[in-house]
Amino acid sequence: MTTALSQIFKGSTAQAFRGLTTILGKAKAAAEAAGTAEEAYLGARLFPDMNDLKWQVQMITEFAVRGAARMTGVATDDLPDMPMEGDTFDALMARVADCAAQVAATDNATIDGNAGMTFSMPVGPEQTMELDGETYVLSFFLPNLYFHITTAYNLLRMQGVEVGKRDYMGM
Repeated sequence: MTTALSQIFKGSTAQAFRGLTTILGKAKAAAEAAGTAEEAYLGARLFPDMNDLKWQVQMITEFAVRGAARMTGVATDDLPDMPMEGDTFDALMARVADCAAQVAATDNATIDGNAGMTFSMPVGPEQTMELDGETYVLSFFLPNLYFHITTAYNLLRMQGVEVGKRDYMGM
């Protein structure tokens, strides 16, 4: 049995974004119940040199939309520009929903047909990485997707938000 690359890319992203939306919703409710400003949660960091919760959500949503564009053959210079916006739970959840819809709207056949496509991707100042589509999805995109969503989950747990594995799993 072979699983289509589009199914892996789009299915994993959709599930991860459902989980992200669930934990953000629970964090919003926790902030409201405690009478705590949302920024106390959204500005949380695991360590001073790490990015905050708000950035984790902004980054992974941009990454997913740009990843979908890459997998449909959009050139690096033409990738969608997504400003790092969203300063409230509602704004971030709307951003997740919008980005999830953009990923879901990508053409499965194009993603599947680009599994062997090779492209260069910037990975730092004056650094690029050459990957084929399948390696990009399985070895670069998915680990980044799970890293940032797990970090968001852990930031909320650290703040005392009652979220669990089923919430994270988007079930």
